[in-house]
Amino acid sequence: MLLLSFFGVSWVFPFSVKETLLGWRGSFVGKKRKVAWQVGPLCLFLVIWKERNRIAFEDSVLSIQRLKAYFVYLLWLETKLWIKDGPSTLIDFVDWVCFR
Repeated sequence: MLLLSFFGVSWVFPFSVKETLLGWRGSFVGKKRKVAWQVGPLCLFLVIWKERNRIAFEDSVLSIQRLKAYFVYLLWLETKLWIKDGPSTLIDFVDWVCFR
């Protein structure tokens, strides 16, 4: 929901992950922001997988705030790789994604 709210999207997810990814086109977000939209699911999967491993193997507890913060940070890092003149700070990134 965090990713969808960044882009101002209201969406009812399909039944399966496969259907969700096949429908994850993002033609409504604009050319530059589309990169952030497209890498969003991959960042989300990586963050959830790492958090699951932290809980399973390091006897950690789930922190939704840490999960969200790490997701936003990873999304910003991945977006920076593809958009050369994009936002240079994390705060600028959130503003760029949310308010364009």
